[in-house]
Amino acid sequence: MASAVFAFVILLSLGIALASRRGHGHQDSRDFFVASGQFGGVLALVLAVGETYSAGSILGFPAAAYGQGTGFVLWFLGYILLAYPIGYVINPLLWRAGRRHGALTAADLFRAHFDSRGLERLIVANAILFMLPLGELQFAGLLTVMGEFPWHIPSIVLSSLAGVLTFLWLMISGIRAPAYVSIIKDVLIVVAVVLVGAAALHAMGALDHPLAALPPARPITGREQSYDISTILLQAMGFCAAPQTVSFLFTARSGRILRRNQIIMPLYMLMFPLLYCVALYAHAVHLPLASANAVFLTSARALLPGWATGLVAGACALSALVILASICLAIGPLVSHNLLHGLSDRQQQRGAKAVIATYLVFSILAAAHLSGFLVTLTSLYYLGIAQMVPGLALIAFGQRPRALAVGMGLVAGDVVAVGLSLAGQQPLGLNPGLIGLCVNLALLAVLWKHPRQAGALRDA
Repeated sequence: MASAVFAFVILLSLGIALASRRGHGHQDSRDFFVASGQFGGVLALVLAVGETYSAGSILGFPAAAYGQGTGFVLWFLGYILLAYPIGYVINPLLWRAGRRHGALTAADLFRAHFDSRGLERLIVANAILFMLPLGELQFAGLLTVMGEFPWHIPSIVLSSLAGVLTFLWLMISGIRAPAYVSIIKDVLIVVAVVLVGAAALHAMGALDHPLAALPPARPITGREQSYDISTILLQAMGFCAAPQTVSFLFTARSGRILRRNQIIMPLYMLMFPLLYCVALYAHAVHLPLASANAVFLTSARALLPGWATGLVAGACALSALVILASICLAIGPLVSHNLLHGLSDRQQQRGAKAVIATYLVFSILAAAHLSGFLVTLTSLYYLGIAQMVPGLALIAFGQRPRALAVGMGLVAGDVVAVGLSLAGQQPLGLNPGLIGLCVNLALLAVLWKHPRQAGALRDA
């Protein structure tokens, strides 16, 4: 029964993707990548909150809470909640800049605002480098979900089928497919979390001392507090600066829609207390786990009937697939639209589709053979993406220093942040990414103050 319900959810997503094509059979590149800026409140909302309800959150949050306790919970909720007021201020301003410049990607904003092809290419390189491991991460989540079924199918085959489904979604109607699928995905995620969380609370209510098995809380040192707070600040800013997040802004009909959605988004966080209850349940009953990320799914299998387990697994799979599709839609135009200038509209679409297919194949193979290396790269994601924050802030507030100042600040921030992280250094207990961001801002300020030192990156 669980397998049948799971298959139904996956087929339903394909049907919804096909339905999203209605009225949009002949898409130009703007419609394919950003829906021609036609999305209303609901579609813009479900796209924007995709990261909050990703497979990494639904599976990773209870797993990390199970292993690390309340310290992780406070950090995780802190950075996402802080990202919402930042987005409330900056998202409508970036949308306005995107509409003014006809932007499809974050790199378009940098090229148009700073009048620099070289800076555009630098942003593309920075974005692709740090986004590279995110596809493998989604496939790892999918394999965790499908590992709950006794299918005896090689993991490479399962990953390939998931990659084909994602590619089909995007070929059907571009950004519209994951946007429409996100509606049913969010509904299913809410149902799944409520089912498992409520069942966990009910099961713990029957125990004499449900919290007795929890590890004792240990005091948090001042250095750890500094690291947690600096990480919350860094990731909240990086959350808003992610290339896929910026591209999604351009799908909205108006900046007012984006601002209103930022007010609604914190309601999505109401599911996380239930996910924490699932972690408490797994601890209380000493639930045997096949892997660290299996807390949620194993709890679902222990607490729910077969059909409900299939529904939960289907919801988690859709979460991974939607995020995977959004990553592909961010990387594709960065190459075909921003790197390969001079292509016609049709060639841009074909080029992006070829890039997407290549990226999916790479991610599938990486999930099978390079997971250890890419885990290291994943840990660097926010360190590098956050270095785009100063440039995006300048664009949002209409400031225009030399392009070289912005580019050199970004490179210096990357080098410092990544170098400190790989060396295992945390000066003053701060996140290396925040230190890199401070270096980034300092160099930008120096070159802005002395513009003669900033040569032209314009013709690079």
